[in-house]
Amino acid sequence: MATIRDIAKKTGYSISTVSHALNNRPRVSEKTKEEIIQVAQELNYIPNSKAISLSTGKSYSIGIIIPYTKKNSYYDSIITSIISECFLNDYRPTFLPTNYDKNKELEYLRLFASKEFDGLIFTSAANDYKLIESYLEYGSIVSCEHTGESKIPFVQLEKESAFRPIIEKLQKKGIKKMACTFSRSPFSSLGAVETYQTFESTVGDFSSNYTFSNCRDYHDGMKAASYFYKFDPSIECIFANSDEIAAGMIEFHIKHSTNPKPLIIGQNNDSWSKALNFPSIDFHLASLGSTAVQLCLQGEYKNIYISSNYVEHA
Repeated sequence: MATIRDIAKKTGYSISTVSHALNNRPRVSEKTKEEIIQVAQELNYIPNSKAISLSTGKSYSIGIIIPYTKKNSYYDSIITSIISECFLNDYRPTFLPTNYDKNKELEYLRLFASKEFDGLIFTSAANDYKLIESYLEYGSIVSCEHTGESKIPFVQLEKESAFRPIIEKLQKKGIKKMACTFSRSPFSSLGAVETYQTFESTVGDFSSNYTFSNCRDYHDGMKAASYFYKFDPSIECIFANSDEIAAGMIEFHIKHSTNPKPLIIGQNNDSWSKALNFPSIDFHLASLGSTAVQLCLQGEYKNIYISSNYVEHA
């Protein structure tokens, strides 16, 4: 494999001049740069990424903390938009799964401290954000969820302003008894707590019994529907935490011919709700991921809220 020394030998320029030319430094003339780059291409020179990082102070990589290793439609949408935005900015996304393991998350934070990444994006965190805040001295950190009293900037979905008007609209139609599902639990994060409190304050007789935790895929949706039906078959509406989960609930009620069937409302407005014609809350997850990347690269401390809209396909 060719090295800078090989290029210097063939061109007759010093090693420092070749290095400046390959790193596009202004102190080298355009003619010299062109000559050096041409020889580098002829020799099939491949730059050492670690050396570039040392010379520029940048890795051109962003670490993405993700909680799950298995398919999850919510995180899939965010990840896709993160990849697209990183590509547009010539950055490499490095995905760091944790399965909500605090120690694994701390390992990634130590990598960040060693300059492995220029920035870090948390799609969801296992550790307290006050602890994560101590790593801000090593670079930009952004979260896709509320970070509480910490100084970690975030991009967050506006859940309360999304759920409350829909609940009130349904109540005016006479629908009173409601339930909802969560990817972890109603008390696992500030966002989950906010959602739970919105239902608790607007839906009469609502309690944790009207929630189903660890709901992440189609089959979990079927389990949730079974639980709610056995617990209280008079439930009139269920808010699922994704369209895929909502589809699983609908499948349960079709298979078991339950009557009356509750209204099922999904989230994310993806192909499931469009194909099966059930209502969904579009939280614009693509905007969540791309905005998080932009905020991370800007290195600014500010909090951004992403609004939603209710889509009735039927």
